[in-house]
Amino acid sequence: MAAMMRTASRPNCYLCRSAGKLLYENLDDRLFGAGGSWSIRACENAACGLLWLDPMPVPEDIGKAYAAYYTHDDTPDRTGHPLYRLFSGARQGYLATHYGYFPSGLPAWKKLAGWLLMLHPGRRVVADFSVMWQNALPQGRLLDVGCGNGWLLESMKALGWAVEGVDLDPQAVESARARGLQVHLGHLVGLHLPAQSLDALTMSHFIEHVHDPAAVIAECHRLLKRGGRLVMVTPNTRSLGHRLYRKDWMHLDPPRHLHLFNPDALIETARRGGFRKLAAWTSLRDAYGMFLGSRSIRRSGRYTMGAPQPALTRLWARGAELVEWLALKVNGNLGEEIVVVAEKE
Repeated sequence: MAAMMRTASRPNCYLCRSAGKLLYENLDDRLFGAGGSWSIRACENAACGLLWLDPMPVPEDIGKAYAAYYTHDDTPDRTGHPLYRLFSGARQGYLATHYGYFPSGLPAWKKLAGWLLMLHPGRRVVADFSVMWQNALPQGRLLDVGCGNGWLLESMKALGWAVEGVDLDPQAVESARARGLQVHLGHLVGLHLPAQSLDALTMSHFIEHVHDPAAVIAECHRLLKRGGRLVMVTPNTRSLGHRLYRKDWMHLDPPRHLHLFNPDALIETARRGGFRKLAAWTSLRDAYGMFLGSRSIRRSGRYTMGAPQPALTRLWARGAELVEWLALKVNGNLGEEIVVVAEKE
């Protein structure tokens, strides 16, 4: 039986303190089976538009929501697959051209494949995401906040970064340490790392999981050197997927996603954390997986991440991803993920 969590009422918006209107109710955990029934509110201030859980699990109990989380599993090894090797070569060529990696040079076929990768919008943004939009900086210090089992740290270390991570989940931290990575267990704010000691921070699908997002971002600002960059990626509540699937949108993910952002709300949160030099856009990077998951939730009320899918379902999801790419040409806010790049001045 899933462990129940204590909760606290959250009737007002975290950002602007406006009242929240009930948007969805009686939601359960459709992905990992945590206990409870959950409701989501939307800020009544249209200029803000933040979504949040109400009631919200208290910080002392939120760990119960991660008992069966995906970061406990090892990343599948696909390195032997011919298509993986082809994409890996294309990715290297793309990263060399656009981000300055592999300065010693690459074979001509990888450089050509990197240019061809640009023709596939879904794969190109996967390559961008694989380095979290960070330019090469040999032995630059990078901290991944919410690093999970360490897949990004391992990749960035191979590209020349000096990496470390932090995560709240003991099982995920143990998995990352087993890979030989330096990973802290606990809250970023409580680690008391040296100020102005980092060149880059990354947060992939993390900021939506925390009770006080602005405080976390403020700590990132303190830790960065001048010119250092924080890159955040998080689900976008203005996305095409949310507009289509509403309460069945996979990225609602109750009870783990405490605050759900649109680009304006995330930019405002970053400003409250001390950043002034900011860029934001939306991306279709996660559209394929979102369409698979949301379709399953709508049909069955559940989705198992990584479960094999029929060929026709996979083809349908790729077609839906293409539709989202076309929709982004008309409305740049429709991507499934928000990307914010915040530079410390």
